[in-house]
Amino acid sequence: MFEDVPQAINSTIEIAEKCNLELDFNKTHLPQFTAPDGKNREEYLRELVEAGLKRRYLTIDKAIEDRVEHELNIIKKTGFTSYFLIAWDFINYAKSKGIPVGPGRGSAAGSVVSYSLGITDLDPIKYDLIFERFLNPDRVSLPDIDIDFCYERRGEVIEYVTKKYSEENVAQVITFGTMKARAVIRDVGRVMGISYSDVDRIAKLVPEELGITLEKALKVEPELRNLYKSDPQIRQLIDISTELEGLNRHASTHAAGVVISDQPLTNYVPLFKTSEGQLSTGYEMKSLEKIGLLKMDFLGLRTLTVIDETIKIIKRTKGVTVDLNNMPLDDAKTYELLSNAEALGVFQLESSGMRDILNKLKPTNFEDIIAVVALYRPGPIGTGMVEDFIKRKHGLAPIKYDHKLLEPILKETYGTIVYQEQVMRIASDLAGFTMSQADSLRRAMGKKIPEEMEQAKARFLEGSAKKGIDKRTSEKIFNFIEYFAGYGFNKSHSTAYALISYRTAYLKANYPVEFMTALMTSERDNIDKVAFYIEESERMGIQILPPSINESFSKFTVVGNAIRFGLSAVKNVGHGSIDSIVTTRNTSGNFKNLYDFCERVDLRLTNRKVLESLIKCGAFDEFKLHRSQLFTLVDDCLECGANSHKERLSGQSTFFEEFGAHAKSRPGRQHEIPKIPEWHESQLLAFEKEMLGFYITGHPLAKYEKLVRAYSTCQVKDLGKRRPDEEVNVGGIISKLKFTITKAKSEKMAIMSIEDLTGETEVLVFPKTFVNTEKFIKKDAIVCVKGKVSLREDRPKIIANDIMPLEELQKKYTLALIINLNTGIDEQALTKLKSVLESHPGTAPVYLHFKMSDGKRFEISVEEKLKVEPSDSLTFEIEGLLGEGVVSFKT
Repeated sequence: MFEDVPQAINSTIEIAEKCNLELDFNKTHLPQFTAPDGKNREEYLRELVEAGLKRRYLTIDKAIEDRVEHELNIIKKTGFTSYFLIAWDFINYAKSKGIPVGPGRGSAAGSVVSYSLGITDLDPIKYDLIFERFLNPDRVSLPDIDIDFCYERRGEVIEYVTKKYSEENVAQVITFGTMKARAVIRDVGRVMGISYSDVDRIAKLVPEELGITLEKALKVEPELRNLYKSDPQIRQLIDISTELEGLNRHASTHAAGVVISDQPLTNYVPLFKTSEGQLSTGYEMKSLEKIGLLKMDFLGLRTLTVIDETIKIIKRTKGVTVDLNNMPLDDAKTYELLSNAEALGVFQLESSGMRDILNKLKPTNFEDIIAVVALYRPGPIGTGMVEDFIKRKHGLAPIKYDHKLLEPILKETYGTIVYQEQVMRIASDLAGFTMSQADSLRRAMGKKIPEEMEQAKARFLEGSAKKGIDKRTSEKIFNFIEYFAGYGFNKSHSTAYALISYRTAYLKANYPVEFMTALMTSERDNIDKVAFYIEESERMGIQILPPSINESFSKFTVVGNAIRFGLSAVKNVGHGSIDSIVTTRNTSGNFKNLYDFCERVDLRLTNRKVLESLIKCGAFDEFKLHRSQLFTLVDDCLECGANSHKERLSGQSTFFEEFGAHAKSRPGRQHEIPKIPEWHESQLLAFEKEMLGFYITGHPLAKYEKLVRAYSTCQVKDLGKRRPDEEVNVGGIISKLKFTITKAKSEKMAIMSIEDLTGETEVLVFPKTFVNTEKFIKKDAIVCVKGKVSLREDRPKIIANDIMPLEELQKKYTLALIINLNTGIDEQALTKLKSVLESHPGTAPVYLHFKMSDGKRFEISVEEKLKVEPSDSLTFEIEGLLGEGVVSFKT
């Protein structure tokens, strides 16, 4: 290969022999912050902290002074003065530029120095947060300040840091994508020259399971195993793929990590340039920490963007200034909203599991929210801690303390240990541990190393004896904190995030229209999320107005007490096109018709695809033409628009322009409008769903509403209120559909979504049911699903037992009746009911659904006897459908 340059081989060996790399794992390479006016860094940090304390506290007592002195001494001793100054500097820059910054994240919220510098926005003394949980002088390691920034402006802060400390000293952190089971098959298949369709078929036989390996896939997937045994080419494909599986496939940039060094990074670490030209480190995150480089996480948090946008909308529409730093933490509306579990869109609290906890807990103070954020994890939920916490709050379980010193530490969490800081406080107050020792104890308990635990217990018992606590009580308390230490959560982080949760809940409770507008704007690129929040808005009584070419802007906007759909949430409509539309409208007035629109906007940005998308979603409906007519006019409008643009570019002018008339005053050309009917309603609605993610002018189920209601025992929105495994009938349209096979026996099944007028839910159709119902499972089919409610995940699902098209149900049961009963039916009422049924002219059986006052439900047909116990009183209504006509009976 190198016969023309034989010296290349020798040169390679020479370079290798000259390389002698030794990595030092005992040094840190922190950048040194340059203080102004010749001050040293420690003096400058103290000066900034003292100024910050005056802003943060009305009075600075000795406790605050002592705490600050203690923290500053540890910071100086550990050599992290520059670290705090660097963090203060870029956070201060962000705030000065109006870039939203989070109130804190992680254990940094436990530092009064961080609070006074504005790095965090929570008073650690008020919430009993501990500095040593953040920086332990007995266990010196790089501090970890992670900062949340506005999702859309995070890049500006990284750019500032890069310029300040030089491009040579700053880089983002690399992360590696690995060859996972499916991906490696596709890659190897491509190199082997196997057709895409064959490779795709093989790859899809690997089950969609987190962490699945090819070895496991061969065991659980019979078809894949058979192909491996019978086809030599597939055997080779899988053998090679197995060898490569797990190797790094490609590099990309870590979502948040940024490294800042005291010297050019090439002195410490290789660098990597991405395809976009972005420089990142050649080592991943953990390796960077080992060689002593400072990594900070600059995280983009969408919620901060939502809060900021909401406040701007409130100021613009209501003239009210919302001050986050002085927001009351005892707002009644906010706690009412949370107690009712109306937390969709509320940071950290919107999952169905979290809403279930809120509904049971009924939070009444900020401390409850802190606890909820900390408790919603598998450990506390699985051990019954959450249920116990709720019972204690409501006085349904006793609150006991094994020693009086425990009460002030555990009172806010009703006698249970929820936070790691409580473990540290108990070790300090009851056993005389320093906070550094208490933090080491907390870590030892978390790791459960037997030798360390024995030593820790002996030290705890010795310390508590000095406090006058008897050995039996001390052992009981130690066992108590040892058990809970494994489930304890970082209170500093929980408090900081609870504050963001509270702020979003406060805005939703007090400024619902403005909050939902900002929320949908933030999710405008995610059609499913927008549709989800539109459902929530409508539940709240907020009207959603469709897109309008003359009223919509890029973002969702507030119009009175309604929300106007934003153009940026319309599929295929980009920001360049929207800017052109809005700028044109602002400079020369509203558009009069489709021709006027095409003549005035930049058609390089607003092309055919954009135009068709805007027509399909109804943005041109105000021109009083059918969408079908507008669609037919697209070609002619684009041609006229292009000609008009050419005329302007070539310098030609019209008679009217010669006399200085404004362009919009020109008489419109006369165009023939095609006389064609509007698209069928189903087509109109399908286009709306495709472009917007939901139906805005109607719903395919609207005309079936009575029928759906007749055969349904539950609406989608109420599934979460049902008991696990409770049987329900839900009528609706199959909006999503995916066929798959089971891992165990390779049997066909379906995963689909059914949507009614109240929402959408997932339905699992397992093989046994699938065999009997496959012919009815089609996208957009209107069906009634009978099945059991599953509440195991975030959103409720249905495990289907039967699926029947509503049309088939209509044929099978020509009269459907819903009967609401107080207690039962007496003989006289049964006679009346029988006469009603006998007067029905149809011969098919009648489907009856009984809903009892105690919540029980049952179904019968008219051919069966009404097995209901007689009673003294009766109140019931019968409502049914007879063919297409509605019949109501009241007795």
